[in-house]
Amino acid sequence: MLDEHIEPYAAAVRKLLKGVVYHDDTVAWQQIRDYEYPIRDYLSKIGLGMHLDEIGNFAYLYDDSRDNDNQDVLPALTSRRNLSFPDTLLLVLLRERLDEHEMRDLDGADLILSDEDLLDMIQVFTQDYGDARKIESNTTTSVNRLVRYGFLTKRRDGRYTVRPLIRAKINADELESIKTRLVAHVKQDGEMEGDDE
Repeated sequence: MLDEHIEPYAAAVRKLLKGVVYHDDTVAWQQIRDYEYPIRDYLSKIGLGMHLDEIGNFAYLYDDSRDNDNQDVLPALTSRRNLSFPDTLLLVLLRERLDEHEMRDLDGADLILSDEDLLDMIQVFTQDYGDARKIESNTTTSVNRLVRYGFLTKRRDGRYTVRPLIRAKINADELESIKTRLVAHVKQDGEMEGDDE
């Protein structure tokens, strides 16, 4: 039994501090829905905001203090992640694939992809550039990183569920602009450069 001084939405706040909360985390998700305004009020007192996407059924925190004059007073709590070229490419391709899937599938089923599907997506984009083994290695590294960041979830059967968080991170207006820059980068450098973990 919870201490009476602990807020009834404490589990949700703790989960949000760790990362993205999806609707399939039923306890935390229900707390977010039931206590949305008290949670927002609590977070605002420590300089954080909550993005709640009711269509995609997920929520995450953002650092509200970075956008105003408090940035020198409050230490950063949420981290900004720089994605490598292969990470960004995979993210853009997944965003496109998610849009295509949602236009075809009116039942709202998740987009589920295998390792082979993910590699095929990258290879179609980079088939004329770079070493195939390096591309495969970079793709594996990128997939693992996108799982850590909450864009993909690994299933028990080894495949991946593509999470709608991608839509919040790359909106429709940004999609074509980023893709154009990625194409130019691949053509200029002649290969898909990765980075080390």
